[in-house]
Amino acid sequence: MQAHIGCRECLPDQWFCETCDCKNHRRWPLHDRESVLEGFFKAIPPSTYFVRGEGGYSSHNQACILPTVRVTQKCPCEVPSITVSPGKAVILISINGHYDMHQPLFACQTCQQQWAPEFMDLINSRYWPASSGSSALYSLNLFSSVRELKVIAPALSRQAFAKLQEHRTKCGGWSGPVCGDTLQRSFLEFSYCAFEEDNLSCGAPFTCPACTPNMLAISVDGNRKLYRFLRNGSSDSSFFDGAFIAEDTSVSAFVDVLHKAVKQAGFKLFLPGQGRCGSSSWTAAKETSRRTFKLDEEGMEVAVCWHGFLLKALNMFRGEIFAYPMYLHKELMSLKPRFIAMDVMCQYWPYLHKSANIFPDLQGLTSIRPFLSVMHATAHSTKCEVTWSGKNQEGAGSTVGEEIEQVNCYLSRCALTLWGPSSRVDMLTIHAMAWNYKKITTLHRALSARYVKRLQEETASLAELKESLACTDEAVWVSGVREWAAGDTTGTSLEQSIEGRYLNVRQRKQVHGSAQIEEKLKHFNKAMLKMRLEEERTKLQEMAQHCSWLQKLQATLKRKTSEEGKFHLCNHTNQTNKQNKGLSCLCRRRLSEVSDTLKEVLLQYKAVLGPQGSAIELEDKQENESDFSSPDTSENEEEECREELPGRCL
Repeated sequence: MQAHIGCRECLPDQWFCETCDCKNHRRWPLHDRESVLEGFFKAIPPSTYFVRGEGGYSSHNQACILPTVRVTQKCPCEVPSITVSPGKAVILISINGHYDMHQPLFACQTCQQQWAPEFMDLINSRYWPASSGSSALYSLNLFSSVRELKVIAPALSRQAFAKLQEHRTKCGGWSGPVCGDTLQRSFLEFSYCAFEEDNLSCGAPFTCPACTPNMLAISVDGNRKLYRFLRNGSSDSSFFDGAFIAEDTSVSAFVDVLHKAVKQAGFKLFLPGQGRCGSSSWTAAKETSRRTFKLDEEGMEVAVCWHGFLLKALNMFRGEIFAYPMYLHKELMSLKPRFIAMDVMCQYWPYLHKSANIFPDLQGLTSIRPFLSVMHATAHSTKCEVTWSGKNQEGAGSTVGEEIEQVNCYLSRCALTLWGPSSRVDMLTIHAMAWNYKKITTLHRALSARYVKRLQEETASLAELKESLACTDEAVWVSGVREWAAGDTTGTSLEQSIEGRYLNVRQRKQVHGSAQIEEKLKHFNKAMLKMRLEEERTKLQEMAQHCSWLQKLQATLKRKTSEEGKFHLCNHTNQTNKQNKGLSCLCRRRLSEVSDTLKEVLLQYKAVLGPQGSAIELEDKQENESDFSSPDTSENEEEECREELPGRCL
């Protein structure tokens, strides 16, 4: 017979006659087929097959059976005679679009008993049921593609992706709708299951390995682009509520109590025109703010570490008021940060001290050192910049406090796709986890790059400046500028505006009567830069913490994969033996990933540090295969693990 039907997934045997096509693609109905019977390539839907008669070829329709794993026999017959026929109609949505399929219906011709695939059979076949009735299924590779597209293009909406799926369906020669709302709900369900699976294998998506257990700095700022209109409401509950974005009830209770107590105490923290510093007016420098009547969430307050890892966030309902960063400040105290960075630190810090006088529980927050973001400090008054800027804070290294701006640039791209409150929380949490995953894979390279900054060039530049200014005592010049900045800064907003612009009009001021303040500040800034870079060169703690975090995680996973660990889990979590083996399989996979990462990190740090690598006291132990698998694990047990955990796409 002549071959007229081609299949692009059966290479190299691409062409089939009508008989071989029916025989082969009855088992593989999802293959991408096409015919040349009409003299050109034409896509063929899975439900179409051809029969050759006297008048030529004719097309017919058939019920396509959904491919699944081998389903366990339900009848008691020792020698059954099982047949497979089309059963319940289902819709399958894969990366190639919409398919109208039928679940397989198994029947024993001996006892006449019938059965169909159960929920776990569909999961093991890498399908995700969209409902309890399994009338619609999604392939897991589709969810993997959705996640990657969301990370790469956050502004891509679910409806746009559904249109893409419908286009792929038409390219396959058939038609069928794809519901964007159902797709998103199923994707969120699957993502949450993957999140819980990651937690079982010691995952910590909102933890910075280089900042654990001691953190240098956290940066807090608001993002007003992540708003939501009141009309876009929903009664659905969020899957990830509290995982990254704090619960709204907890934040509201804190804000209400704080504002009520401050009002009763009669404190007037700021004069009219509050939020001004120098010639700039800051919208974030507010004690209270009215709600916008058209909006529900007016944005989001976000906190990150200085490496750019997302730590915690909350929904803003009253604009960028001081109570919101204070809540995050309080929640992140367990991370032991040395600095807290904000773009209005000169306004926030007095408010914090006033609040701490009312609430003794907040006194601990004042132990963290204030840090004015370096870039934003240039828009503050000069005295404010000298006093508060992070580049002038001892021990801060080359931290700039602007890491939150990089993160907000990424999160702001999600603004066009956030509708209901629950989906908004879930999608932002998924984006935050994806961002942190990207950061953790490049953390060792980022730390190494910071370490090799050109300190010698900056030191030489400072020496040239000192010579040109005839500076004989650097400490005196630096202390003189600090004393000038610590002087009286009170005055009207007009006076502050004039002072903020004094460098532009070349105003002459003296420090200890020796030189112009402009020249003194130039030297002061160079001296501060030199000090920060020197601190960066001697700071190896973060590299050590990164390696220590990986080593501790490796040890924990080894303990979980041991026989003793499995017995402990089985007794204390009421899991069956089969489920416990599945958990052990998860931990074994995570152990392999962590061990490979640790080897790469150790090689990177040793290459950068050279002789100083011994200072972080790392143990570079070669791992063998026995460290990753139990010698008592049989092939049957491994097969049970695969059945219990069909694999993760996220």
